[in-house]
Amino acid sequence: MRLVDAHCHLHAEELAGVIESALERARSRGCTGWITCAVTAEDWEAAERFAASHPGVFAAAGIHPWYGRTEDLPRLERLPEVLSRGMVAVGECGLDTRIADPPMETQLPLFRRQVAIAREMGLPLNLHCRGAWAELLAVFRREPPPDPPGILHNFNGSVEAAAPFLDYGFCLSFGGVITRRNSRKLAAVLRRAWPDHVMLETDAPDLPPVEAPEKPNLPENICYVARAAAELLEESPETVAEQTARNAVRVFRLRLP
Repeated sequence: MRLVDAHCHLHAEELAGVIESALERARSRGCTGWITCAVTAEDWEAAERFAASHPGVFAAAGIHPWYGRTEDLPRLERLPEVLSRGMVAVGECGLDTRIADPPMETQLPLFRRQVAIAREMGLPLNLHCRGAWAELLAVFRREPPPDPPGILHNFNGSVEAAAPFLDYGFCLSFGGVITRRNSRKLAAVLRRAWPDHVMLETDAPDLPPVEAPEKPNLPENICYVARAAAELLEESPETVAEQTARNAVRVFRLRLP
């Protein structure tokens, strides 16, 4: 069984001291690729260094909507240089209407610039979105996404919310939330996006599955996400693992070990 974790933060401080053994266990369970996402400008080089020293780990860099500030806009001019050193995506970036700070008027210029950089660099987006489906689509009408466009990570919207993003060609990435197996909405979205627009993730060290609820969430737990997706799709775990890995390889242009 071959698995790819399309969105995680393996270089996070919360995983220091346990990440090496956790990666070994993940490999023993079939995971061969990970995309570790930087969320602030200060985080970019840490993700780059971690990926360079761990086979099968690839880096992405961006500014997460929770952490962006007005002064980060000029700092984004350094992002293309960082990305050009072998990174596979722009992100984690996106929009979030469920937070008051930073406000949308701060989030939007940062996100628009990151979309433009992704398109200019020919790199997909690794997106965060909570409640901001309309705002994301408004940005893409002005700033078209790259080709391939990338993923909406930890997708938790409806089929109706997903539809225009699937029309753009985005993949939807599912994580620990689907292991609860109690959301008809997510099950319907998963089936709508299957097979060519689904990926799996852990979001480690966050969002652990129900089978391993302790924090930090560890990369080995991707197997539980694959099992839950397989149950919801009425497919074998091996089929779901292979198809979602193939999708990740295609979108992020991964060269797996």
